[in-house]
Amino acid sequence: DFLRGLFPSLELIALSGNMCTDKKAAATNWLEGRGKSVVVEAIIPRNVVETTLKTTVKAMVETNIQKCLVGSAMAGSLG
Repeated sequence: DFLRGLFPSLELIALSGNMCTDKKAAATNWLEGRGKSVVVEAIIPRNVVETTLKTTVKAMVETNIQKCLVGSAMAGSLG
């Protein structure tokens, strides 16, 4: 109502080719990806990991392996 008050001729138009697979497993997502991809690398000194993050580098690596690799495999993630 607010926008229609500002723009009386406002019309809602939605277009879809039924290709909006969102985050579902689909060949389109495998081939073309979804959205933008960004790769970032950061080097965090060991003392910062231990004092600021209150963990160890070894624990962070193990968590990544369990969460991203093992967990995804157990969940049956595709791609």
